[in-house]
Amino acid sequence: MSRRVTVNVPDEVAERLEREPNVSQYVTTAIRDRMRHEERLAATRRMLADAGYQLTAEGIERMRTRLAEHDARRTAARGREQAA
Repeated sequence: MSRRVTVNVPDEVAERLEREPNVSQYVTTAIRDRMRHEERLAATRRMLADAGYQLTAEGIERMRTRLAEHDARRTAARGREQAA
């Protein structure tokens, strides 16, 4: 069973969707992927809480910053390797 749903999206998203032969399938796949990601994230948070770890917004943001810095260093190193 399925239902028709109307949504408004930014122009660049609409332009991307216009290139898809089956927009419904594309959007459904993307949303299901997001739902699985959210379910895994919730399970991970429950597991950490059960192990005694308390996640805070500040701690999560600190880790995101560290990961972004790490990714930037790794990307720069790859660029140097390819230039050599």
